[in-house]
Amino acid sequence: MTMQNLYIHVGTHKTATTWLQHYLAKNSDLLNDLGFYYPTSGRVTQAQHRLGQAIFNRKAPKEKLDGIAVWERFKREISQVRYQNIIISSEEFEWVQHPALIKRFLPEFSIRPIIYLRRQDDYIESLYGQQIRDFQPRLKKTIHQYLETSKLAFLDYKRLISQWQQAADAIHIRVFDRKFMKNGDVGADFLNVLGITDSSGFEPASGPVIDQKTNLSMEALEFMRQCNALPMTAAQHMQLINHVIRLDKVATQAQDKKRLRLLDIQTRKQIMDRYRGMNSAISAAHPSATGLKDLFPEVSDDAAVFAQAEQFNMFDVLLKANSLVKMG
Repeated sequence: MTMQNLYIHVGTHKTATTWLQHYLAKNSDLLNDLGFYYPTSGRVTQAQHRLGQAIFNRKAPKEKLDGIAVWERFKREISQVRYQNIIISSEEFEWVQHPALIKRFLPEFSIRPIIYLRRQDDYIESLYGQQIRDFQPRLKKTIHQYLETSKLAFLDYKRLISQWQQAADAIHIRVFDRKFMKNGDVGADFLNVLGITDSSGFEPASGPVIDQKTNLSMEALEFMRQCNALPMTAAQHMQLINHVIRLDKVATQAQDKKRLRLLDIQTRKQIMDRYRGMNSAISAAHPSATGLKDLFPEVSDDAAVFAQAEQFNMFDVLLKANSLVKMG
């Protein structure tokens, strides 16, 4: 048998990773028929999160992986199934600083990282929205306050790629943008990276976890941000976000959908100017990603800016939240 391939979907965050992980799990039988295997070891909510966490959560993250229970179990599993191609996926791999450890642990495998990159201004807006919806950290800041207090080191894509190249026999860099993904679809694009050119028969991911990741309208997101200032348990927060997601779907269907953004055009251009040199270097090294000199399309004034409230009436917010979730 020739050397097996290990495809490691690194993420990054906010590139439909949860959707894609559920997509792979849902279509695992069809993947098996095509010579691909999606392991169960280390899986949490359909992604191999525990594999990545087991590396970077250690006190000595540079030490070899031998003896780590979840990695030893993973090694036994993939050695027994005998598929030519193994796929693992977790955006937790984005935080692994020494991925060469994986190559040393699995020297008989050809390591093939797959990394999706999102334009930095879009990434910031999307991550900010997710951190409002999540119980941890339950952001209360406006997006400009968030920018002032966040280091944003995760937007250094060149560093991320350089780290994974140390472990890679081949690396696949893709851009999370419908214009540059096969059929404008991340599922079809990911399969194409694997060499599966026909995605017919593959079923889209669905379910409550996918709904939790759905983007809220700006009005609904602003309501959740203000509610985050209220004392709330994890259960109350989850109940509230589920109500908001449901009501937001109804509201969105009842009116014309307007494209709104949190960051104005000047701020977005400043962000992209900060990363322009790095993005250009990535594009030069990986021209198949988009073929664009600066890797991503230029920022355009494509939406009105949503104004977040600097101050708000806490009692009014409490009354509205209490109509959905019993607060006291």
